[in-house]
Amino acid sequence: MNNKKNHAGFAVCFSIASAWFGTHCGSGFATGAQGVSFWTAYGAYALFLPIISVAIMAVVAYTQWEFCRQNKTYDYRSYANKLFSPYDKVFATIYEILFIAIMVMGVSSVFAGAGQLISQMFGFPYVLSVIAVMALVVVLNMFGTKLLVASSSILSIILITVIVIISVLCIGKNGGHFVEVISVWQTEGSLGKAILSGILYGSFQCIILGATTNLSEDIETKAESTLSALLGLLMNGAMMVLLTYMLLCYYPAVNTEQLPVLAAVSGLGMPILETGYSIMVFLAFMTTAITCIGAILKRVEGFGSSQISNITVRRALYSTILILICFGIAQFGLLAIVKKGYTAVGYLGIPFVIIPTLLIGLKKIKQGTEGSH
Repeated sequence: MNNKKNHAGFAVCFSIASAWFGTHCGSGFATGAQGVSFWTAYGAYALFLPIISVAIMAVVAYTQWEFCRQNKTYDYRSYANKLFSPYDKVFATIYEILFIAIMVMGVSSVFAGAGQLISQMFGFPYVLSVIAVMALVVVLNMFGTKLLVASSSILSIILITVIVIISVLCIGKNGGHFVEVISVWQTEGSLGKAILSGILYGSFQCIILGATTNLSEDIETKAESTLSALLGLLMNGAMMVLLTYMLLCYYPAVNTEQLPVLAAVSGLGMPILETGYSIMVFLAFMTTAITCIGAILKRVEGFGSSQISNITVRRALYSTILILICFGIAQFGLLAIVKKGYTAVGYLGIPFVIIPTLLIGLKKIKQGTEGSH
């Protein structure tokens, strides 16, 4: 009986860790744009930067899930309200603004990345490619949301498998350059800046973790919160390290590529793999766009109900405004959005997300545990 219970508990933890893994290792990660912006931009320092990033993410994930479990707060706003109480009106609002900002940048990076992908594959002008992606996202939002979201887990598994294959092949082909970069310790910038970059990556990812608060509803014990975070640490950490080491094989040239992983794949001379990767990344882009737009609309669609009573009209209006804003941001390009936009939110995430979560969250968790005895 006890073995069955332990098995069920492990299955829940594994599914939660997998969901976090899918949320993190989506289209933005799979292009390599995040990796070159926050890790390989610093050369050999990238050897350990992903470990710093994922360690921060795992500690915050544990704290968030355990806090949500104890307080039964299964959405990001309820979680923030309880965490920041009695100052939630100010700090929970800031938390939510950062969360929505990340979602908006997520959609913008989809437009930029998918537009760049179409432009490279078919030779279309970048702006026209972005407009085509926007039109497709609108159509999918109207008719294909359920199908795409339902298949997102399968898409994630296939995409990660493809990235692992690509990484192994690229390291096998160009691993000598990786050894050279590490042996001569070829770096860019100071150690302090490199470490800060690793922290910033963890910071903006910790804001995105707010989307996983609903997962904690299935967690029954503190031990399960811990195991979920540890499994997520291993899954995310392994993929982050593998992709970073692969990108280091092409350092420093890879740092200027809009789609770094695609550039590496192109050098393998395997058209089938290049085409397969491109299709999978494009589908992942579409899933990310729909998920992010859906998360924003769910939060804002109630506003203006007294002026516009029809919820379909409100959704259409807010979707249009959101897509136009994202189109404007997409003109800066994928690397600029990732480097500038995510970095700016990452800086704000340190005082408004990471520090409060660890100081206040862990303290309230301890109080909750003591109170239950």
